[in-house]
Amino acid sequence: MKVLYSHPDQSLQNHLEGVLKSVKQLWEQRQFTGWETPEDKRRLHDLLCVAAVFHDFAKATSYFQDYILSENKTKTLLSRHSLLSAIVSYFIGKKFLESQQHDLYEPLFLFLAVKRHHGNMNNLLSEVNIHQEERHYLLKQVKAIDYEAWNNIVFHLTPSLPEKIKSIHPLAEEQVTQWVEIFFEKDIRDWRRKIRRELKPQTILTIQLYYKYCSLYSLLLDADKNQAALRDKLKMDRKEINSLCVDRYRTEQNWSLVGINRLRDKAYHEVKENIVQASGRLFSINLPTGLGKTIISLKAALQLRERRRRERGFAPRIIYALPFLSVIDQNAKVFEEVLRYQSFPVDAFMLIKHHSMADPYEDKFSGTDYEINENQAQVLMESWQAELICTTFVQLFQTLISNRNRALRKFHRLSNAILVIDEIQAVPVKFWPLMREMLLELTRGMATDVILLTATQPELFEPTDGLFELCDRQKYFNLMDRVRLFPNVSIKQTIEEFVDRLNLCPECSYLFILNTISSAKELFAKLKLKLKGPIAFLSTHIPPKERLKRIEQIKEGKYRVVVSTQLIEAGVDLDFDVIYRDLAPMESIVQSAGRCNRNGLNKGTVYIMHLWNGKKGSFSGLVYPNVAIEETKVLLQQFKEIKEKELFSLIEKYYRIIKEKLSKSESIKYLNAVNTLYFSGEEDLDRIPVSDFQLIEEEYPKINIFIELDKEAKKVWGSFQEIIDMQNALERYKKLLTIKKKFQEYVVSVPAKVKNRPPIVNDHYYVAYNSLNEYYDSETGFITKGVTAIS
Repeated sequence: MKVLYSHPDQSLQNHLEGVLKSVKQLWEQRQFTGWETPEDKRRLHDLLCVAAVFHDFAKATSYFQDYILSENKTKTLLSRHSLLSAIVSYFIGKKFLESQQHDLYEPLFLFLAVKRHHGNMNNLLSEVNIHQEERHYLLKQVKAIDYEAWNNIVFHLTPSLPEKIKSIHPLAEEQVTQWVEIFFEKDIRDWRRKIRRELKPQTILTIQLYYKYCSLYSLLLDADKNQAALRDKLKMDRKEINSLCVDRYRTEQNWSLVGINRLRDKAYHEVKENIVQASGRLFSINLPTGLGKTIISLKAALQLRERRRRERGFAPRIIYALPFLSVIDQNAKVFEEVLRYQSFPVDAFMLIKHHSMADPYEDKFSGTDYEINENQAQVLMESWQAELICTTFVQLFQTLISNRNRALRKFHRLSNAILVIDEIQAVPVKFWPLMREMLLELTRGMATDVILLTATQPELFEPTDGLFELCDRQKYFNLMDRVRLFPNVSIKQTIEEFVDRLNLCPECSYLFILNTISSAKELFAKLKLKLKGPIAFLSTHIPPKERLKRIEQIKEGKYRVVVSTQLIEAGVDLDFDVIYRDLAPMESIVQSAGRCNRNGLNKGTVYIMHLWNGKKGSFSGLVYPNVAIEETKVLLQQFKEIKEKELFSLIEKYYRIIKEKLSKSESIKYLNAVNTLYFSGEEDLDRIPVSDFQLIEEEYPKINIFIELDKEAKKVWGSFQEIIDMQNALERYKKLLTIKKKFQEYVVSVPAKVKNRPPIVNDHYYVAYNSLNEYYDSETGFITKGVTAIS
């Protein structure tokens, strides 16, 4: 009998068998909104089995087989496979659901999941508004199916399929033709009417349909992509982590329990005791900066993981999300050191980093018999298959709210997980109502635990939401006496006026934090004229490799004075005697104060000034929302001096005011889009499409520039040039993955309107080593001409 192929080197039967096995295993350890009852779960299982087997039904056409086995692969309308496979899956799904009480959207969800398993989600009306001319191509495909070979595949898969499949099997041309005709004559019209009638912002008040659809879609995507990339190397087994490894790690550090370390130890044990019996699924660890929240939260997450394992029979994965790329590697390194105190090797199935600059092959697969290539490593990283995933807010929240295939693929990993959100205050205020609803649904319908980690707990949740505080935050803030804050925000001053009045003590270390790169550069230049000794400069206009090098030099004491933008505020473990901070929202000021006298060895001082640029206004207004700046200014003007323990009540008051004045319109529009499955389209009065959601919006268009900073950069650029010239697109992609991280270490983002744009080489802006002086300053980074560089 003829063998059908799904890929040039894999039979269709082998692929479908692998997807079916994978999707069933993924489904077993999940709980999903809308699929909670035993009947719901069986129905989801049955629909997933249909999707797993029939998502590639149209690969059985002669058109697809000719395409996949040809040397010169040219796609045609007839070699496509998603739409016909979606229609067949849809009708088989309807037959499965005929005798059951069910949500009428389930057959549509099955259709959409299969139709879009190689693409992004569109507006639902667009998805069912299929042109009649498509029917002609579909009917030609129906006639080109090798039914004997297809039915033989399904026959071999039948033992793993639900009983009802036997009443549908085998398929024949007459049956599939009838389905296509009915779909075009009746079903798509019915669905258009139903969507217009029911999925309106005024009538839908729940986000459960969104969660229900995304779960089904995500499971199919992940199983399909994993099998296609990994084949027989797909591993589904799990690893244990004993939470005692954190205790062993802390013991080995031999920290003396005096001063701030005593409080760290006290907080650690308080959270450790409370997490064992804490109720609900929504928790917070709210502690002053410098009290070891990273280690405390890891211990709490691992303990909670053990508790959930006892309750459910399997361990949830831990997803640890941070707002800043600069901190991920630092935290992941700490996690790796801690995890070495347990019995399993710390490989990529134990711990993985996932962010835009991550090198998937950097994570260790060696030391085992598991050898994979770069593409397979990328697939593993993007599917979050490790026990502990260290990622960014962007990856997390743009998985939770997305229409993109690549992002939604890991949506199901958010179910039955432990989600640690570090620096939750970094979520933009305008998205608080949106995030509250999305996170609460994770805890309600997806059985997910959420641990919020912060030094400035925002008013994201309501008192009725059941947020369980794992430590007495006020107690720790009241014990803090490391810094004094001196606000001077009533008087605006230029950078020149500020520097003229500045007197620095030669024995102290100083950090100046400004709001824009341009103002930081101006201050740096004026300080160099006034002060003796080296001054360090930090901003995103300095390539990441050089930034990390400078941070290490600052830690080593090479620099007594540092000028930086707000990139240094959170997570960067630096310590200074005195900090000068340009006016910013209250949470940023508190984070900045966390870089001052962190270990409580002396008395730290934080000065808050109000810098402005003459007629152009305050630098803070270029970066932050006006309401945040104005309310912070009003609060600070009430004080001549603020003790650290007073920050607790001050930040609470600030958040209450911000919440009252918060405009909910943007959040409500996104919630309306989520509620009505408005994945893409035009923004209207009620909805902003899901596809438009961006956690971090760019203030202005930017361009990325590769800076050939040193010999290593020259080598990386040379490798890039060689790879770009490769003819084979797949091989080119795989090779680019191998140099991605090193390449990004030399890339900076600058305003697109700079007048001194470097030349474009192979579609990339490129500053050659022998042209550095034209575009790059060795101290302050890329030289921006003609624009104000904000961030």
